[in-house]
Amino acid sequence: MPTATAPARPAPAADTAERGRRRFIRLLGGGAVVAIAAPVAGCAAGVPEAATQPWRTAAQETDVRRWMLAHALLAPNPHNRQPWIADLSQPDAITLVCDGQRLLPHTDPHGRQILVGCGAFIELAVIAASHRGVAVTVEPYPDGPPAANALPAGTRVATLRLGAPGSATPDPLHAQITRRHTNKTAYADGRALPAPLLADWSRTAASLGLRSGVVTATDELQRIRRITREAYEIECVTPRTWIESAELMRIGPAAIERHRDGISIAGAMPRLMHTLGLFDPMDVPQRGNANHGRVMERWQAHETGSGFLWLAAPGTDRRGPLDAGRAYVRMHLQATAAGVDLHPLSQPLQEFPEVRGPYDALHRALGVDPAQGPVQMLARTGYALAPDGPSPRRGLPDLLRA
Repeated sequence: MPTATAPARPAPAADTAERGRRRFIRLLGGGAVVAIAAPVAGCAAGVPEAATQPWRTAAQETDVRRWMLAHALLAPNPHNRQPWIADLSQPDAITLVCDGQRLLPHTDPHGRQILVGCGAFIELAVIAASHRGVAVTVEPYPDGPPAANALPAGTRVATLRLGAPGSATPDPLHAQITRRHTNKTAYADGRALPAPLLADWSRTAASLGLRSGVVTATDELQRIRRITREAYEIECVTPRTWIESAELMRIGPAAIERHRDGISIAGAMPRLMHTLGLFDPMDVPQRGNANHGRVMERWQAHETGSGFLWLAAPGTDRRGPLDAGRAYVRMHLQATAAGVDLHPLSQPLQEFPEVRGPYDALHRALGVDPAQGPVQMLARTGYALAPDGPSPRRGLPDLLRA
């Protein structure tokens, strides 16, 4: 006869919750940081259509300044903070003000990445104006730049002065503004980048006085991948930098539509587990625990691709990040036109103390002396294996100041 077995004892509620949480982390691929790294896959993945509407309505504006701003707000920016206020109080001008409520004081303590995002905003505004036949003169920091180590809260970053109708010819990159998205999924390995695109990138950097390069050699790729992985891990296990990102998580359609910024988590599973209390984004990974392992496992997709693009400023002043942002977004538009993807990996360029080791290692690897002008942008590049969609954006009225 078969031996009778006693019925299994019910697991304590705490154990059940913990098993559920671990299963969720396994499925999701690593806690909160998966949301930081994963792309917003559009409305099909649960992102409300209203949250991405600005990508579809930019061309509906008739006033030239509003037209410029409707395209500029689609610029890439750190953690999708969208740190932009547009002051329209001067006729025929736009003054871009850095929104002090939308900074990243722990991961970006000097606001360098925020200013790169402001530079991208400026360049898209200039390109959009050219499509309407209007030239734009950019006056950086009309009141002077912020101090070297100060956050740029409330800084008047630039004044954009509009020329007369017919003063500009259309920039062909305008057509790519609403097509450009940052794809954070896995890329094909070993696929060569088109030579004409590399030449365009070099000319774009040089036009703004920046140094640039593309790393494709296998040994150099592996070295930079190790550096970026180390910097990512440091950001994850440092409580204040992890929590800064976790606080920007928008979990579920209602939160995504309400905020239209930050880190969107739209999938059904993380929403369910968050509701059940099995997913706490405030849990900081610690080396050696399961959450840390899953977090690092999720990074593997970011170690794929054809190479790395980098941009370095010619000096250490605050003009460097703006010019880098302007150059980077043009490069991304050029890549989009060529069917190539770009994904910024800013972790080893961050300036909080714990990440100093990778910061120095990256500069050595690229042969750049940061005292003479640091690297401002690092992005992996190649051909994504899965399509991407637009990230949420706040509407134009949220940016305007009359």
